[in-house]
Amino acid sequence: MANGTYSLTTKAYDAAGNVGTSAAVSVTVSNAGGSCSISEQLLLNPGFESGNVSWTTSSGVIDGTTSGSAARTGSWKAWLNGYGFTITDFAYQQLTIPSTACTATLKFWLKITTAETTTTTAYDNLSVQVRNSSNTVLATLATYSNLNKSTSYLEKTFDLAAYKGQTVRVYFNGTEDSSLQTSFFIDDTSLNITR
Repeated sequence: MANGTYSLTTKAYDAAGNVGTSAAVSVTVSNAGGSCSISEQLLLNPGFESGNVSWTTSSGVIDGTTSGSAARTGSWKAWLNGYGFTITDFAYQQLTIPSTACTATLKFWLKITTAETTTTTAYDNLSVQVRNSSNTVLATLATYSNLNKSTSYLEKTFDLAAYKGQTVRVYFNGTEDSSLQTSFFIDDTSLNITR
């Protein structure tokens, strides 16, 4: 049984069709230990503190300066776009999610600043994707834009259990139009599995 609290009752039937029901008894199941109790982080250099290590990026994405925005924690973050002209920036890491994983959860913190003033049109976008090792998009988990601007980092969470047993790329892809910058700051990434 899965972890949780359950209510059990017993019923007794006789030959005449009479039914007697017991009072409910509460039972709590707690499957401590055993399978799915070991947690493991799959992303390397998840907070970018080692600089441009373990991530494949377009030029200048892994950033250790406080210009644009400070990192959420530490000194380094990924900084996609923010130029004010047409450009695509990306950062990805390729890894294998073990087939023995019970869960696989992608988390990261995102802050978006923009010079765009519209409240209705998404001019600049960040797509969070799962791609295969040939760079084919398997799924777009979310798309954020200048409309999602924020004053602080916000945590984002996605279930990647559907990719157990596969080698995939956790891919951040930022596109910016021809004017008015939008910056996408990413920090403190993780892809945690249990098994």
